[in-house]
Amino acid sequence: MELRHLRYFVAVADALSFTRGAEKLRIAQPSLTRQIQDLEDELGVRLLDRTKKKVTLTKEGEFFLERAKRLLGFSDELVQAIREVDHKVSHTVNIGYVANPFHRVLPASLTAFEKEFPDISINLFGIPSADQIIAVKDGKLDVGFVGLFEPSDDSDLQYLVVGSYRGVALVPRNNSRAKKGVIGLNDLAQTFFVGVSETCYPGYSRWLKATCEQVGIRAKIVQIADNDSTLIQAVRSGLGVAILPEQIKDVPHDNIVIKNITPPILFPSSIVWRKDNSSTGLKAYLEVVKTIRDEKPIGAGWNGNS
Repeated sequence: MELRHLRYFVAVADALSFTRGAEKLRIAQPSLTRQIQDLEDELGVRLLDRTKKKVTLTKEGEFFLERAKRLLGFSDELVQAIREVDHKVSHTVNIGYVANPFHRVLPASLTAFEKEFPDISINLFGIPSADQIIAVKDGKLDVGFVGLFEPSDDSDLQYLVVGSYRGVALVPRNNSRAKKGVIGLNDLAQTFFVGVSETCYPGYSRWLKATCEQVGIRAKIVQIADNDSTLIQAVRSGLGVAILPEQIKDVPHDNIVIKNITPPILFPSSIVWRKDNSSTGLKAYLEVVKTIRDEKPIGAGWNGNS
């Protein structure tokens, strides 16, 4: 017995006519008659009394009709419920990010997305970049803001550079370099650097070393700061200089001078998602991100794949 047998029976029982039942179901009457006979044979009872003039329900048919309608109603509710679940899942975007003071695209994209797609929900998860990659691959995250995290060769993943932030040098006010209009990266060959932790800015140490190697110097990192305030305190104390995105200017930095660097260096920031993720919410969010992202970085660090 299949659900179609129940639908066929209900159509005939409600109309008390094989002809009208076949018209409602849009199938041939002989086929409908055969399906009802198959149902009766399987049940071992007669559900309908047929004469040339009319069709009537037997007592067994009345009993079966009530419960067949109940079962078909539950089936329809189940189908609707699963469609609603699918709608909610595809209309929710789970986003991973690393909390640091340099993000611009993430908050801007959330504001724009809410205005354009108010019916699609956003869930934010603050987790390290490496864990974001795993969560994206496992389908727990739709997209991850992985920052400087170097794109992998995984063919299942798609990366996009969404931000390009100019690097600036932070030096103590009493440092001789603070008097220069622009600081050459080569001028920092004999100094120590204060770095940023992987938790705050993932990929920073690799990026700094690669950037310095491009001009033939070695980055000597004397301290790793867990946050911007600790980094500023270390620079203020004269432990070393720091290179950060220019947004650091927005953070209070007494007794520290911020200088542009030559040659110009840029901080790329990337997002990642699964290529086979068919979520309509993700597709909508990516379109928003692509319209507001900053220009791609050039000449420093590594390039993402768009």
